[in-house]
Amino acid sequence: MPPIQDFLSTIALLYVEDDPDIRLQMVRFLSRRVPRLIIAENGRDGLNKFMVNHPDIIVTDIMMPEMDGLQMAKAIREKDRDIPIVVMTAHNDDDYFIRSIDLGIDRYVLKPTNPRFLIEAVEKCAQLLLSKRQQEEANHYVRFLLDAQPNLLMVVTGGEVEYVNQAFLNFLGISSLDDFKKMVVDNEDLVFSTHGSIINEGGHWLEALLAAPEKYSVVYLKTNKSVKLVPFALKTNSLPEQNRHLFSFIDITNIENEKRQLETQAYTDGLTGMCNRARLQGVLEAELHRARRHNLPVSIILCDIDHFKLVNDTHGHQIGDDVLKKFAKLLRENVRIEDVVARWGGEEFMIVSPLNDACATGLLAEKLRRLIADESFAKVGHVTCSFGVTQARREDTIRTLTERADKALYQAKTGGRNRVEIAG
Repeated sequence: MPPIQDFLSTIALLYVEDDPDIRLQMVRFLSRRVPRLIIAENGRDGLNKFMVNHPDIIVTDIMMPEMDGLQMAKAIREKDRDIPIVVMTAHNDDDYFIRSIDLGIDRYVLKPTNPRFLIEAVEKCAQLLLSKRQQEEANHYVRFLLDAQPNLLMVVTGGEVEYVNQAFLNFLGISSLDDFKKMVVDNEDLVFSTHGSIINEGGHWLEALLAAPEKYSVVYLKTNKSVKLVPFALKTNSLPEQNRHLFSFIDITNIENEKRQLETQAYTDGLTGMCNRARLQGVLEAELHRARRHNLPVSIILCDIDHFKLVNDTHGHQIGDDVLKKFAKLLRENVRIEDVVARWGGEEFMIVSPLNDACATGLLAEKLRRLIADESFAKVGHVTCSFGVTQARREDTIRTLTERADKALYQAKTGGRNRVEIAG
């Protein structure tokens, strides 16, 4: 038996016809192909039997007493938008067809009805129904597999969230996909970068992930239960031809804690607590890349404590270390949160200032120069500092950028110290 005929034997069909002779003829014909046949004598009867029996397909006449076929179809559509409806009519009035189109009628069969045309219409509706159910079964199986995974999974199709698994819902403390979609629409803070800033690139966190998933190998998520950010490794699998993406968030809390401890040791200056030169190399590389990609400014400040050798020679290295620690603290406390302060080497420090041009960064350097000059350092008194400032050019590498700042610093030194020089 062909698959569609086999499928017809499993469905329930509601047949609505007020003419007893036509009803008898069609019931005999349909019952041989659709054993589960529900029969109604008018639209009101058809609506009641739909509510009780929940059929899979509806075949109905239009002109009937009490409630016509289109009125019945409208009432049914309010309950079930997807059920296939076939109408039989002897009318060719445009108003009936417009109303039918508005109701989403699936098939039309003209009266007097040729049984062959009617069963063809039913079979076509059944074929669509079969395909839909097969797809639903496949989707159900896929969702079963996704829900069985401990990782947080999110499926995005055409830029819209299609599915999130149960582990993701549990993590966020929500109960449904609709709740998650609302979070997406409202652009609630959900995904954060490794620096704790919201991933949105000036727009939406989902758009940022879709645009450049390779940028976010590690991200942080937060739950509704806690403000604490939880680290996840982000893995993305894509089907470009379907514009579909599977995002897998793998909890790496333990790994991240160990990594942070190692990074603290490897990338933090032991004396001042600032990031060291090795860490600064990565920061500079990232900021230069971002500046080129988005055509944004980024500037750096290279500063050096004036006559620091004299401090060590006069007061000893322990006092010199105290000066360096207080100096670093002053820098850190008087720059923006997004600025990065690092010990460049010896008594030299560098400040990376994203989204600032040379003019704004020069003003920042001047503010720092005055603060340091006015500060009193224990057992040393007042010290001064010289500053070299420059803004990154599109063609810059870390080496060319820092060399230009170093030249500006040299000019500040040779120009009398305790001053700011800006390299063009």
